[in-house]
Amino acid sequence: MAGRTRANGEGSIFPYRNGYAAYVWVNKPDGKRDRKYVYGQTREIVHEKWLKLHHQAKAGPVATRVPTLAGYLGYWLEEIVKPNLAPATYVSYEGFTRLYIVPGIGAKRLDRLQVKDVQTWINKVARTCQCCAQGKDAVRPPAKRRCCALGACCNAVPSDSAVKGLRATLRAALSQAVTEEL
Repeated sequence: MAGRTRANGEGSIFPYRNGYAAYVWVNKPDGKRDRKYVYGQTREIVHEKWLKLHHQAKAGPVATRVPTLAGYLGYWLEEIVKPNLAPATYVSYEGFTRLYIVPGIGAKRLDRLQVKDVQTWINKVARTCQCCAQGKDAVRPPAKRRCCALGACCNAVPSDSAVKGLRATLRAALSQAVTEEL
């Protein structure tokens, strides 16, 4: 008769949908215990992920949910940028985040964000009228509307320096996310 190969609380690997899944009991940053799952096509792939997750769990608290880019950017601005960088840098990063990044790709989960998604989005921003995209003309009083809200696009695309600033803001945020292993 075969005995247990894992002790209580170590987790499990099992067949799941079109592959395998595994979980490990981890301590979350808020101090509670929860299961963290990993998935893969083969048992070997899942076993490697499972071992890596075990090492993370032994090293300290593990986040069981990956934040969206918008959620992470809010944290990043308040906890990393605001206390550590110049006020003008914070204002610049906050503007790019609020006006461009969050409306554009803020809903993407950090672990699923890919280079092609970011590049496609940056290219789209560079050739899209921001007056139309951000609804700037629509919020003006009806007597002062002059372009997009009236059906005549003004083609107010961002400047090259604005696109570079946008890219620099996103690069700084994602670099910090990589440092935090998100």
